[in-house]
Order: sequence, then structure tokens, then C-alpha cells
Amino acid sequence: MGKVKAWYRSIPLWLAIFLFAAAAIVCASVVSSAVTAAADRARDQITGKYADLILQTEDGLSAHFQVGEGKDSGPGTYSFMKEMLNPEQFSTEDYRLFRLYQFISQSAPAFFFSVFLLAAVLLFYHTKLRRPLALLSEASAKIADNDFAFSLAYAGHDEMAELCGAFEKMRTALEESNRRMHQMIQERKQLNDAYAHDLRTPVAVLKGYTDTLEEYLPTGQLSPEKVLETVHTMSAHVERLGQFVNSMNTAQKLADLTIRRESVPVEDLVSGIREATAILCVQKGIGCTVEAEIRESTLSIDPAAVTQVFENLLGNALRFARSRLSVFLESDGKILSITVSDDGRGFTEKECTTAAKPYYSAAQTEQTYHFGLGLYICHTLCEKHGGRLQLANGKSGGARVTATFGLQG
Repeated sequence: MGKVKAWYRSIPLWLAIFLFAAAAIVCASVVSSAVTAAADRARDQITGKYADLILQTEDGLSAHFQVGEGKDSGPGTYSFMKEMLNPEQFSTEDYRLFRLYQFISQSAPAFFFSVFLLAAVLLFYHTKLRRPLALLSEASAKIADNDFAFSLAYAGHDEMAELCGAFEKMRTALEESNRRMHQMIQERKQLNDAYAHDLRTPVAVLKGYTDTLEEYLPTGQLSPEKVLETVHTMSAHVERLGQFVNSMNTAQKLADLTIRRESVPVEDLVSGIREATAILCVQKGIGCTVEAEIRESTLSIDPAAVTQVFENLLGNALRFARSRLSVFLESDGKILSITVSDDGRGFTEKECTTAAKPYYSAAQTEQTYHFGLGLYICHTLCEKHGGRLQLANGKSGGARVTATFGLQG
């Protein structure tokens, strides 16, 4: 029985409809034929009760045929009697029964074909359509309520199973889109909180200097040198605010950035990283090594995004490295990873989880602030490229930052 159910679930809808319709037609034909034959026999029995059948001969003489009660008149006799007898001459009860059997004989085919076809349609609906339609309706209601914590599963290989499978793919895509949207909203909120937090210090400093000038400048208590020094300090803060506004624009543009993949030769990618690393390390007087373990000849990546991430990681490593840093590239055909390690102080436990947040600074005080976006940009670009950013410390000390990029868009 289980094999039959599995087979039935696997057949397409058109075949199921055809089988139900064929079965309905066969059953209706058999049943209607049996009922029609029974009604005809019952009518024969009624007509067989009546003995006098008048036949007009060619010379005008009358002939009388006596049909015995209970005799089988046969199809030919019944057909002849049907033409010659007047049912209105029957008794009331026989006339009523005769008309009833006649009605059954005439209407049985249409009735049974209609009943069996309707039964076939209902069986087809209940066995092939009712459950998947109920599942789809329930799933649609949950999605309308923004509830994606479910899975739509329907066993089978017919069109309804394919439709449920397509709906499940859509639900998964919507769930992922909803997750990304929620994440984007949270990141925007973090950015706004960072904006508000980092603006407080320069604004407070500028306000303090402004109040000082308003209070002491009219009284002449400030020397020209002190006034000039104050103006220079205020100018520096204003310049920093301008840089902050530019960084805000950069952060906002990251959310709308689209990854544009292209086939990049591995040799070009590695050589570019080697050259950039060597030049910057020579300028800083720091030793460096660049190693690569990539079997593919080309990689499907966004070269601009990968290059920007690498340059930010390299810039951070150069800031903290004491005497040496290393770069390691690796690919398994699905993920490209770039690891930049230095021999600096490394990350604290807190920094491993917070350093990639926007505008994070390792040492912020009320008088020193840092509009840091480097690691946050790397974090965002890696996620958009199907990867992630990992912060850790090396086994022998120093920071170890790994950026991964998905190679399959």
C-alpha cells in the first residue's frame, strides 16, 4: 500500500485526472448498463401481464396474441408490444411502475456518469490538491505576518510538490532578505549612534572655545597670541568635523554598494598584493612575507572590493607592527581568504568583538577621538562578497586578521 501511495504522489496531475476520469467512465458505464437492463426487464414483466395485443393485418382482419403472465416476451416481442400497446390501459399501479422504470432506463446513464465524474473530481481534489493548497495557504498567512520560522515540506514529485518546493525556496529567500534588512537596519542604527557619540566631543570643544572667546574677548583679557592659538585649535576641530562628514558619506554608501564580479587571473591578484605590500613595508622599514596557496588560475571576485579590504588590513597592520608582518592567500574553490598578521600588541578580548564596529578606537578619551572606519569597511565588504572578517591573535602574539570572500555569487 505504501508503494502505491508513493507511486500516486509521484505521478503528474494530468495523469491523475486522466486515471480518475477513465475509472469514472468505466464504472458509470457498467453501473448504468446494469440499472438500465434491470429497468427494461421490469417493464417487460409489466407488459407481459397484458394478454391482448391487437395487430392490424394487410387485409384489415384482426389477430389476437395471448401473452401468458410471467412469460419472457424477449427483446423482439417487447419491441413490437411497445409499439402496439397503450400504457394508459394498464392498471394505475402498473402504469406508475411502468413510467418509473421508463424514467430510470432513460436517465440512468446521465445520472451515473454525472455522479461518478463528480466523485472522481472530489477524490482528485482530496488526494492531490487539498493538502498542498492548505499548506500553501497557511504558509502565505505566516509570511504575511512576517513569520519565517517554519519550513514548507510536501512529499511527492508531482506539480504540487514542485510548487511547494518553489514556495519553500521563496520563503528561504525572503527570510534571508528579511535577515539582511534587519541587519542593515541595526548597522544603520549603530552608525547613527556612533555619529551622535563622536560628534559630542568636537562640538563640546568648539562650544567651550566659543564661550571663552565670547566671555573674554570683549574685555581684552585675551592676548592676540592666545586668540590666534584658540582660532587655530578651533580650525583644526572644524577640519576634523569635515573629515567626519566625509566618513559619514562613505559609511552610508557602503550599504548601497553592489558586488560586481569578474574573472580575475590569480597571478595578477597575487602580484598586485606582493607589490603593494613590499612598497609600503619598505617605506615603514618593516619586513614582510607574502605567500599564496591557490590552485585556480582565475577567481570570480570583485577586484575593487578585495583590493580595498586588503589595503585597509595592510594599513592597520603597518600601524601596529613592530618589525614584521606577513600576508597569506588561500582558496578552496569556494572561498578566497586573505590573512594579514603582524608582530604588534595584538587585540584585547574586547577588541576581537568590537574593533570592526564603526568609529571604534582603541583609546578614546574626551580629548582624543578617532573616526575609525577601516575594519568596519572590511567587515561590510566581506559580508557583501559572501564572506566575513575574523579578528584574532597569532600563536606567537600580534594581531591576525582574516578576510574571506565567496567565490560563487
